[in-house]
Amino acid sequence: MKRLIVYCFLVSIFVFTVSSCKKETDTYTSELGYNYFPFDSGAFIVYKIDSTIFDDFTGSSRVSVKYLKEKMTEHFTDNLGRDAIRIERYYADSVPVSWQLFNVFYAVKTNKVVERVEDNLRYLKLIFPNDKDNQWLGNKFIISPPPYIIDTSNYRVQDWLYTIKEKDVPYSNAYKSFDSSLLVYHIYDSSAINKTYSVERFARNVGLVYKEFWIVAGQTNIGLPWEDRAQKGFILRQYAIEYGKE
Repeated sequence: MKRLIVYCFLVSIFVFTVSSCKKETDTYTSELGYNYFPFDSGAFIVYKIDSTIFDDFTGSSRVSVKYLKEKMTEHFTDNLGRDAIRIERYYADSVPVSWQLFNVFYAVKTNKVVERVEDNLRYLKLIFPNDKDNQWLGNKFIISPPPYIIDTSNYRVQDWLYTIKEKDVPYSNAYKSFDSSLLVYHIYDSSAINKTYSVERFARNVGLVYKEFWIVAGQTNIGLPWEDRAQKGFILRQYAIEYGKE
């Protein structure tokens, strides 16, 4: 009987210890914000992308709706010996649909930073801890102007100072609602003849749930909204509409 009592006591201690460790780990992860960027094989997000492209050659604009599915697949070791994960990207004109693989990006997540490599451009998407008002040079590895930059003489994308504006706030992107989100401003630069604006929002245990990106220019009809007077550039809005694990 005494042996049974001792056994039950030891089991109770073990369960309590494991439970306490798990709570401490969850709290640690939550405070540093690691779960704003899940890093699990099989995790996916489906996005609806609304875009407007302005063509200064024809003087026209083109509005389109596309769907994007990003799925994290296998882990691998990058050329710096770090744990990385492959991100397969599928596009479609409508959902539900049979997705077609379009391209592949990858990401690296350390205890300090999240790097995401897109078309050979390396972005520092998040830092840890990701407290409100924290800042970092998110494009510091991008040396040559990316193709989406209109005025390469005016812009050094390496100087974009990413800033956390909100953390742990509820958010709805009109398709999904999230209990806890993180808002990161990349740049907000506006004048009478151009506007450059980039912002991303992440949700805990989901990842990127909203993205808005403007690069537009125009020299006429000043005073009208940019959607009505832009002559070249684009406006993109990206909404997470589904997520899970496969």
